[in-house]
Amino acid sequence: METYDAIVIGSGAGGLAAALRLSRLNFSVLILEAASSFGGYINSFSRKGYTFDTGLHFLVVDENSRRVLDELGINDTIKFKEFNPDGYDRIIFPDYECQVCKGRERFKEKLIRDFPKEERGIHKFFKVADKILRAVMASVSMGPGLPGMLSFIMRHPVMLKFSRVTYQSFLDQIVSDKRLKALLAAPSFYYGTPPDRASAIFPLLIWMGMLQGECYPQGGSKAFKDAFVKGLSRHGAVLKNNSRVVAIRKRGDAFVVETEAGQEYSSKVVISNADPTITLGKLVTPDLIPSKIKRKVKKLSPSEGSFYAFIGTDLDLASSGVIDSHLMYYDSYDLNKIFKNQLEHNPRDVFSNFFITSSSVKDPDGSHAPEGFHTLEVFSWAMNYNLFEKWAGLPSMKRGEEYKALKNEIGDRLIIAAEKYIPGLTGHIDYVDYATPLSNEYWVNAVRGGNYSIDHTPDQVGRNRFSTFTSGIDGLYLAGAGTIGCGVMTCIASGFLSANKAAEYLKS
Repeated sequence: METYDAIVIGSGAGGLAAALRLSRLNFSVLILEAASSFGGYINSFSRKGYTFDTGLHFLVVDENSRRVLDELGINDTIKFKEFNPDGYDRIIFPDYECQVCKGRERFKEKLIRDFPKEERGIHKFFKVADKILRAVMASVSMGPGLPGMLSFIMRHPVMLKFSRVTYQSFLDQIVSDKRLKALLAAPSFYYGTPPDRASAIFPLLIWMGMLQGECYPQGGSKAFKDAFVKGLSRHGAVLKNNSRVVAIRKRGDAFVVETEAGQEYSSKVVISNADPTITLGKLVTPDLIPSKIKRKVKKLSPSEGSFYAFIGTDLDLASSGVIDSHLMYYDSYDLNKIFKNQLEHNPRDVFSNFFITSSSVKDPDGSHAPEGFHTLEVFSWAMNYNLFEKWAGLPSMKRGEEYKALKNEIGDRLIIAAEKYIPGLTGHIDYVDYATPLSNEYWVNAVRGGNYSIDHTPDQVGRNRFSTFTSGIDGLYLAGAGTIGCGVMTCIASGFLSANKAAEYLKS
């Protein structure tokens, strides 16, 4: 049996970061990935000369992110292209539009110009958001156990006050203009929960990130993933794809990890980048798991999935308003109603929200599309998993004609909706492929196809997630969106911090 210091399960952003951190600390590391390729949501795919991103649409690379990337040895390997600081993230409603600009003060002034009667509430928004950001940064050094948590809460009461408050409730308390409320809730595309269900903590943190400026890795998500994989190879890590883990158990003081093919590997430490409900609900031998952790896992619910269209087109996208970042569209100011209607009603009807981005526009020298063509990614927020559930468990591309017809019908409707801002798109499609929540479930092992792992609701924030990266089992650590939250850089941070805890355990 092959033996390592650490085994990392899953090669999403968190798993890659955890493995690279431990490898650079001179521990022997094995990565086991269920899919045929590494990277999870930072893995791209290519068809007919087009290369599409699946989950990496932008990054916030601030001082803290740079420090983590530097510690991982890839800060100088990847080049980033910054979006136009005067306007990115184009947010569109029926009679109001706003482009997000870099800088909290600049954007605050922009909001006050557009909503002068809401100046007091706008100041309150940024004041609370800044306190939460500082508290989250301080939480990295929070002491262990209940004493550490209590000490942290006493120093940062804002977390206790707002973590259990919905974002809608928070917005209702500080502003009254329905357009402003909708604008401040619009980035829900980035965490997947409507404002009346989302903990106020996550949207406020998303805004604080967005306003630091956004960028894109030159070469796209493939270049980003390749930097991790090359770093791991240089430091002697072993990477095995097509190696789905089916069991984690203990033999003496060592973990034994078994794959679907019957291979067994042992280690002192395991870091799982899989969803916590999979790691602790399916993989780990039940008698290893403390009762309180079992109860915690049973209470967790996943985020919703989305529907994607990956398009190759000969249109001049810039002339259609597809800028070097993203376009978010909502057909009304009631985002909660949009979310509810889309989950409950037939998606063959008109889509009421969509998100548009183009890798080839963001990175024109990145070889994302053939000469004279562009890639285009369009997705819609909230897609009912139940529509597709009867095909769950079947391999991709082998779900039959009924599934394919449903997928194509929904996808064609999404493209028609997107034509509101990209006129003539239907007649200028060179390639198209659609993805449902089953795609997330199949390719990245997402629970019920949810884009963002555990849903970002008030009862699933902080220690009700797995934000300490611990599992209740000595030597078993967690990384990924089910820990501190979703987003590529957040997941990288989770892997880095989880690996630091694992390294302390290995040295003990």
